[in-house]
Amino acid sequence: MDLTPQHIHAFQERILSWYQANKRDLPWRHTRDPYRILVSEVMSQQTQLSRVIPKYEAWIERFPTVFELSLSPIGEVLRLWSGLGYNRRALHLQKAAQVIVGEYKGEFPKEIGILLKLPGLGTYTASAVACFAFNEQIPVIDTNIRKVIAHEFFHGDLPQEKVIEDIARKILPQGKAYEWNQALMDYSSLILKDKKIPIPKQSHFLSSNRYYRGQTIKLLLEVSEISISGLWDFFDERNPIERGRLEEMLRSMEKDGLISIRSNKVSLPMSKLSD
Repeated sequence: MDLTPQHIHAFQERILSWYQANKRDLPWRHTRDPYRILVSEVMSQQTQLSRVIPKYEAWIERFPTVFELSLSPIGEVLRLWSGLGYNRRALHLQKAAQVIVGEYKGEFPKEIGILLKLPGLGTYTASAVACFAFNEQIPVIDTNIRKVIAHEFFHGDLPQEKVIEDIARKILPQGKAYEWNQALMDYSSLILKDKKIPIPKQSHFLSSNRYYRGQTIKLLLEVSEISISGLWDFFDERNPIERGRLEEMLRSMEKDGLISIRSNKVSLPMSKLSD
């Protein structure tokens, strides 16, 4: 698509003017602390902000810096995370905190290449931390920004990722990356929320391993320990799962560091995560 400078300037002016009048007041927008921005970004992945805000505030109160998070028991980390889903994100956050404490003495690396080496950080999250904490002049491309580009420049059709990346770089206002990326996210969430744009959907939740993993963690936060047979009976009364699939899922969770299995009994790990 051939975007003229006039077209780009008009689009920038429209979005930035709208943002000044309608921007959301979110707690992590009152800080440039890279740790707090990282927490907010990881929590916000595929989770409604109405659920994220109280969880974020409770998390920061309990783990105000990477030092507290790096030293905390896994059970405490998962307890604070409970309700957000995708429990591996919490473990990745703690592992990242441990790397930052152990290798960087608690100082966040600023370079995207190094941020990408931290546990659990992909291109989007590393870019968000670099932009929102360190003012890197780069586009931060998430589902919201893809929706804006598809709606504004492709009549609602979703182009290839390379095309999206190219346009995102072209429309980035010089020196205003922080404001611009936030503006596009807010515009998508508030203006385009009812627009039908073909962003890929997740598989059905209640039949997914994500559901069973999340329910297992939630149960263990309440009962501390349960036998594999007891867990199978627990699901059989609510949302049945094949025994073989359950056991395979539990082995995967143990490998991920989410649970411990001893003598056919499942529990949360007692110690903090190792590097």
